[in-house]
Amino acid sequence: MRDREEGQHGRGMQPADPESLARRAAARDEAAWTLVFDGHYRSVFAFVRSRLGNPDVAEDIASQVFEIAFSRADSFDYRGVPIEGWLIGIARNLVRDHIKKLVRRGLEAELVEAATPAEADQTATIDLRQDLSQAMQGLTEDQQTVLSLRFLLDKSVEDTARLMERSEDAVKNLQRRALSAMQRQLVATGYQEDG
Repeated sequence: MRDREEGQHGRGMQPADPESLARRAAARDEAAWTLVFDGHYRSVFAFVRSRLGNPDVAEDIASQVFEIAFSRADSFDYRGVPIEGWLIGIARNLVRDHIKKLVRRGLEAELVEAATPAEADQTATIDLRQDLSQAMQGLTEDQQTVLSLRFLLDKSVEDTARLMERSEDAVKNLQRRALSAMQRQLVATGYQEDG
């Protein structure tokens, strides 16, 4: 593993500061795009999967994110926002478009099915997962994004603020409102409210 890393460093693949990486990626530098893909594919995939539930569709959309990002690389303006924020924004738009397309086709059931575990086992854990998924769907897009970044992708408040282009206080308030809204929805479906 160490030899592999050293070999990559020797070919100009060393990690760069975010601004330098963004500049290189905007110029469509192949090594920079390798770093971008390797560094962010998992979080983009996890973000999409958390929204759609279907891992196959999430994989397709995550790949599209990088295709679109590469084709529009020259339009990325660093301004202190990491590339990951731009990628998550592209992913959010593709997820929204995918959901709209399913709704136009009358495939709302596919959305519910995608969020439903494939196993026939109806344990309390699976029921909770379904209820959480439904509660997430009842949130605003910004609320879904903040909860996905904070709890599904395990981003810090600081990272989430940077990715969403908001202040840390705004992220904290948005997260608090999102969690309160989810709690209200879960209590309405029969879960006990913990003071």
